Amino acid sequence: MKRVTIRTAAKVNLCLRVLGRRTDGYHNVEAVLHTVGLWDQIRLTSLPEPGITLQVNTPEVPADESNLCWRAAQLLVDQRRAGLGIGIALEKAIPVSAGLGGGSSDAAATLTGLARLWGLDLAAEELHALAAQLGADVPFFLRGGCCLARGRGERLRPLPDLSSWLVVVVPERRVATAQAYAALRRGSSRGRRGPLARPVQRTLAALEEGSPAALAGSLHNDFESLQMAGIEEARRAKADLLEAGCLGASVCGSGSGAFGIAADRSAAEQAADRLRRSWGWVRVAATVPAGQSMVISEPTWSVAPCSELEEERA
Repeated sequence: MKRVTIRTAAKVNLCLRVLGRRTDGYHNVEAVLHTVGLWDQIRLTSLPEPGITLQVNTPEVPADESNLCWRAAQLLVDQRRAGLGIGIALEKAIPVSAGLGGGSSDAAATLTGLARLWGLDLAAEELHALAAQLGADVPFFLRGGCCLARGRGERLRPLPDLSSWLVVVVPERRVATAQAYAALRRGSSRGRRGPLARPVQRTLAALEEGSPAALAGSLHNDFESLQMAGIEEARRAKADLLEAGCLGASVCGSGSGAFGIAADRSAAEQAADRLRRSWGWVRVAATVPAGQSMVISEPTWSVAPCSELEEERA
């Protein structure tokens, strides 16, 4: 049996504006995204019998057809390789429902990893189209680095990568993405092709300047205004990040995580040490440039079946 392993990164939103609801149920957004060095790992193994199996190392994540990895594998099987079997072993380290994009990152990694495992010659446009069927952020994770995302998130424009150190805090109380978007109470929207929203323009200008301090002053997230328990806890984490010495801080995606931009690695480590006195999940991570946010091993052959994650780590 043939096997490939993928390590795939999380993301933060440096700026997030939600414009309104679309007819397809998504929202139009204007967002500046950047991959960050928090990682999930996925092992894909070809199986002799048709079908998909999925193992996950945490009960927080479903191991069935609702999982984005499963859906990505099924989509590619339906499109290109009907009749093949695939075993998926997902090892989660990116917190769930924290606004860090772990599920979307896993879906992009599954698509890319299966294309490598099966030797598929997929054009970038075809892979992007498949990713867009799975979720708004999935196309972004095919590239990583820094991008401006418009539409429902699938219209991407590469931006200069940021070299910076972040501190990420994830409270125990989590926020369901659908509930957060519903709570924004945005009206219907057809999107727009005109000038970007001012918060987005400020973030783009800060990226061009290349200064972490300038970017820290431009962070923006529409979800921070919500009066929801999970968002309120994320705002408390944001306040603690600033008090711990971060140059700027923001809520991650639609919650419930928060991140801060530090002056350098030493400052990030010092801030994290202070924050661990109050918060259970605190990590220091660097921004990850385009082309390095997904690390894929070359396919290898194995005679052993896809084993449990715990057995493999033993």
